[in-house]
Amino acid sequence: MYAPDWIIELSKKIAGDIVTSSDRGITIQRYRNKMDLTQDDISRIMKLRRETISRIENGKVTPTLKFITVFSGVAALTETVKSYRSMNKSVEYPYFNRIGMELGVPHDKISSIVDITLQNYEKKRKKAIKALEK
Repeated sequence: MYAPDWIIELSKKIAGDIVTSSDRGITIQRYRNKMDLTQDDISRIMKLRRETISRIENGKVTPTLKFITVFSGVAALTETVKSYRSMNKSVEYPYFNRIGMELGVPHDKISSIVDITLQNYEKKRKKAIKALEK
């Protein structure tokens, strides 16, 4: 096991939040927004149509257990990348690949998830720095 316990626990918490939510779609949408991912991003990662993601978020389709498992893994992976980046640690793709695979994230999507997360993190960081300079 390469994934620290806190990452595994985070993934379980996210999955639990979705499963126990009275409105799973809204819960998924909130986590997606927190990850700074679009419906298109999630659809590519999950290998589903964007319309399916929209239907899930709008409560018209119930997410499957597989969807919830992979989605919570993606959310935990993005949080891990942000956490490492915020501590100025270098992002080592092999390490995040192993973590992503443990979390059930599609292997062929892990690198793109890390890249998107880093890009979004840097955009927010630059925006925050500009706001502080004003």
